[in-house]
Amino acid sequence: MAIATTFSIGICASDSAPNLVPLIGFVRAEEFGNNFTLQKVVVVASGCPQRVLSELRAIGSEDPRIQVIGEDERRGKAEAVNRILSNSVGDYLVLLNADARPARGAILTLLAELSSDGTAGCVSARPVFEQDGSLLSRVLGIMWSTHNLASLKLNHSMVSNHSSDELFVARRSLLGPLPPDLVNDGAYIAGRMKAGGHRVRFSAKADVAISVPTRPMDLIGQRRRIIFGHVQVWKKLGRPPKTVESLLFINPLVGLRILVSSLAASPMMILSFPAAVVSELVSAALALTDVARSTTRHAVWKRFES
Repeated sequence: MAIATTFSIGICASDSAPNLVPLIGFVRAEEFGNNFTLQKVVVVASGCPQRVLSELRAIGSEDPRIQVIGEDERRGKAEAVNRILSNSVGDYLVLLNADARPARGAILTLLAELSSDGTAGCVSARPVFEQDGSLLSRVLGIMWSTHNLASLKLNHSMVSNHSSDELFVARRSLLGPLPPDLVNDGAYIAGRMKAGGHRVRFSAKADVAISVPTRPMDLIGQRRRIIFGHVQVWKKLGRPPKTVESLLFINPLVGLRILVSSLAASPMMILSFPAAVVSELVSAALALTDVARSTTRHAVWKRFES
C-alpha cells in the first residue's frame, strides 16, 4: 500500500480576523482522500482579540493537529510565515490567508497538481470575488481577471515566476526563511522556486474567494504596497515577478495581448478601464516614491476594511 503524502497548512491572521475560526472549521471538515494526510495546521495570530485566541485554543484542545502561535502585536507577514515554516511538517506546505475562503476541494486540487508534476515547486489558486456592480468593483474586476489570465498564460508557457499569496502550495524541502522586511511572500517564494529551476504553476481549477477593498483609497493603498513589494522582490532576486504590469515594460507585446484578451472577454469592463489606469498610475507613483525612500512602512501594513 502506498504511503499517503503528508502536508501542513499555515494560516496568517491579524487584527479582528472575523473569518479565522470558520476557516479552521472549513479546513478540519475538508476531505483530502487517501493520497494526502493533513498532519498539522499552524496558525499565527498577530494582534488578534483574546476571544479569537481562546476559540482557537479550544479547538486545538480537541484537535492536536492545530497549533496556535499568538503575537501581541503585528510584526509583519514575513515573520509570521517564517514561524509557520519552522513549525510545519510533511512533504508540502499550504499557505493560506485568514481572510481567504477556498472553494471545496481547492486545496486537494492544488496538492494533486503539485504532486503530479515533479518539475514544479509550487502552485497557486485562482483568486475570485463577488462583484457588486459599482465602479470600484468593476475596476477590481479588470485587475483580477487580467491577473488570472496572465497567470494562466504564463503557466501554459511554463515561464511563470509569480504566485499570489491568497492560497498556494509549495514543496517544503524547497522553502527557506523569508527576509524580515519582505512584503510579497508569494511572489518571493515563487521567484526563488523559478530561479532554482523549478516550475511555478497556476491552477484555474482551484478557486479561492478573497476580500477586496470597498473604498478607492484602500485600493490605491493596497496596490501601492503590492507594487512596492514586487520591486522589492526584483531587487532581492534580480528578476521582476511576471505580472501584467511588469510584462507591459519588459515584454510589451505579451502584456498588451493579455490585457486586450481580458477586456475582450467582458466588454463592459472597457468603460471602467480609464478609472483602472488612473488608479494604477497613482499607486505606482506612490510605490516608486516608497522605493526611492527605502521605506519599511509596508512590512507591517494597514489593513483595509472589507
